[in-house]
Amino acid sequence: MSDILLNFGSRINNPETDIEEISDLIQTEPVLSGRLIKLSNSVLFGGGRDEVLDLNSAIMRLGLKMVLDLAYTLELPSAFKKPKSFSHMELWKHSLGVAYLSRALVLHAGGSKEELEISYPSGLMHDVGILVFDYLSPVEYEKFIKNMGDTEKGLDELELETFGISHPELGARFVEKWWPVSKQVVSSLRKHHGPLSGSMNSPGIPRFITCANQIANNHEIRNGISPYISPMGTNLMKILKLTDESLGGFVENTREGVAEAESILMG
Repeated sequence: MSDILLNFGSRINNPETDIEEISDLIQTEPVLSGRLIKLSNSVLFGGGRDEVLDLNSAIMRLGLKMVLDLAYTLELPSAFKKPKSFSHMELWKHSLGVAYLSRALVLHAGGSKEELEISYPSGLMHDVGILVFDYLSPVEYEKFIKNMGDTEKGLDELELETFGISHPELGARFVEKWWPVSKQVVSSLRKHHGPLSGSMNSPGIPRFITCANQIANNHEIRNGISPYISPMGTNLMKILKLTDESLGGFVENTREGVAEAESILMG
């Protein structure tokens, strides 16, 4: 993780930190500062209101926790080298889509403040284990991807059969050791391919991430790797009390926001 994110995260978690201090820190990275202002105006972060033109205004409107989410969004794609065996950008766009959908689902379900705060980074990091696989064993993982073929097994199942560990578990172990995130985020990474059977009054963050991942995969917001996409069942809609109309709105906003974010990152 970059120094700016490490410093940013530690200062935001310090109750004595003020907005001016955060603003001064971000402005030491002019590219990040400019992109952060642009992203704060996107649909992903409540865009559509009066346009924000400076960093202090963005922080005031969004709050420190959400500004940290923006920083993660802009900095994490460069945390790993670009893989040769799959599209780095497709994986990042999928992760961004799951992050937005996770937060939207928590809001829709009336989740707690804590669930809302950790939903976005949990979604953004949920597939980081794929990048860790590629970093640790690029040749073996490239061969694994090429040999998957047509199968109705999930990516995590195939990884477990081949390597003895799946990307949810590998990602959780990596993030837990190296990145300063909460235990709840680590747990959501580990469990994001969990089953969706049963009915729960409070789905919990891992289940929100699982649902957001399924929604993204079933609406062409995919990571470009997984060979099999499990179809969305009525159970998922019931768990989150979603109508076709509300789901359609979430998906449309996600696509629009991901496209905006891609243009900002590439600009």
